[in-house]
Amino acid sequence: MRPCWKLDCALVLPILVSSVVSLYFLEWTDVFKPVQSGYNCHDRSLSLPYIDPHHEAIPLLMLMSLAFAGPAITIMVGEAILFCCLSQKKNGATAEANINAAGCNFNSFMRRAIRFVGVHAFGLCATALITDILQLMTGYPAPYFLTVCKPNYTTLSLSCEQNPFIMEDICSGADPKAITQGRKSFPSQHATLASFAAVYVSMYFNSTLTDSSKLLKPLLVFSFVMSAIICGLTRIIQYKNHAVDVYLGFLIGGAIAVYLELRINSCLNNSKSMCELDCGEIIKALL
Repeated sequence: MRPCWKLDCALVLPILVSSVVSLYFLEWTDVFKPVQSGYNCHDRSLSLPYIDPHHEAIPLLMLMSLAFAGPAITIMVGEAILFCCLSQKKNGATAEANINAAGCNFNSFMRRAIRFVGVHAFGLCATALITDILQLMTGYPAPYFLTVCKPNYTTLSLSCEQNPFIMEDICSGADPKAITQGRKSFPSQHATLASFAAVYVSMYFNSTLTDSSKLLKPLLVFSFVMSAIICGLTRIIQYKNHAVDVYLGFLIGGAIAVYLELRINSCLNNSKSMCELDCGEIIKALL
């Protein structure tokens, strides 16, 4: 029977590549357009100020970079410490055996780091892809939608005094890209990505660090979780998403992270973790 990690690589790699390609067309092209959801005339909740993407507190590209680099670097440092500790132990459990693939020798550090970071990258792409699909399917207007849409109410057969629910495309705004983005509020892309990264790396800490590290694990988990929360709150403060878009985005990203982390842990149940190493061993390995 093939090892679990080999099955994961055989399945994850093609899915990851296809997810990246699909994400490019969904996020940075106008090949796919969101559905046109309706709205009421002069809806105040959709008439808030529009902030240019260049003036956003956390632009999307910056978020994607940080959501990948932060957890990836943290995981690689943690796995390096674990490998050094296990390599220097004379008794008891040792590091996983090396394997040879395509003429290359991979030690346990490389195998585990690539496994965790690879699944993290796959999860980020999958989360972004799921979020984009939901945004296109719902077409929920953002808080600034009417500001950039500038609907021409004179083309309606009804008067706005009757507060009709408008389904027609009567936008007269000069920025079609902003109008399209204004129809993609639910769920918040920032919230789903930030939540996924924070929950995934927090569960990694939980499975790798022991409770004997009284301050380290809570500090790391708190830092990543608070960063994700702040990222989501900036979307509400800058009128990019409704509060419900951010809250449900947190749930979606967190749920994907929990599923992937549990799936990986089921393949690592025989692996030794840092929780079995004391502080003296860790310090000795670093010196």
